[in-house]
Amino acid sequence: MSLTTIVALTDDPVILRNLRRIIETPAVSVINLSSIDDLNLDEQPPLAVVIGLEQPQAMEMVKQLKKQWPETLVAGFLLNPLPNLWELAERAGCDLVASRGALAMQLRQKLETWETDRGKRRLRLFDLADIGGRLGVVARLDEAQGVPEPIAVYHLGNEIFAVADTCPHAGACLSEGELGESIITCPLHGSRFDVKTGERVRGPADLEIKTYVVEIEGSQVFLRLT
Repeated sequence: MSLTTIVALTDDPVILRNLRRIIETPAVSVINLSSIDDLNLDEQPPLAVVIGLEQPQAMEMVKQLKKQWPETLVAGFLLNPLPNLWELAERAGCDLVASRGALAMQLRQKLETWETDRGKRRLRLFDLADIGGRLGVVARLDEAQGVPEPIAVYHLGNEIFAVADTCPHAGACLSEGELGESIITCPLHGSRFDVKTGERVRGPADLEIKTYVVEIEGSQVFLRLT
């Protein structure tokens, strides 16, 4: 292996054809292996590994790859965009999850920024179509979903914002309060915060709330955690 090699742990003809058409160049080669058993994990790590996430033991394979080759980009693809499986793959360590048809193009784009993105972690939130016509709170996340604290996601106008969902004054759930434009009012003691910036607008809370970066790739919305 080498840092110019992309390993495809799949025999899917569409994936292999697209990888070779979109990514393979004289400087980057694509090799096809049937399973992780065909890999020598003691070799120099490849640039990226592509894996079908609907095959048996796929999540364990992802974890093994990231443990052995933390600097390698691990990309998983799904024939059917199942939200639960998508989230499981990200928790297992996939740096990119995409549909079968979009995988090669998104992988090429991801590789362009991999040197700076390496080591960062993010969580898929939803497809943009899932929040069409919905404004205000569109998602609530807690520690069980792999986030460091409760987080609320807001859809305001054509923008999406994510902030800590716990009032720093007395610990109330902010997203259960009243939302006026971009200002959320704590349901317990009335502190107000701007969900676009995290700014404290009114006490009794003394602190602002943490904001999180939201990224959109294609139609997919992600929460940047690190």
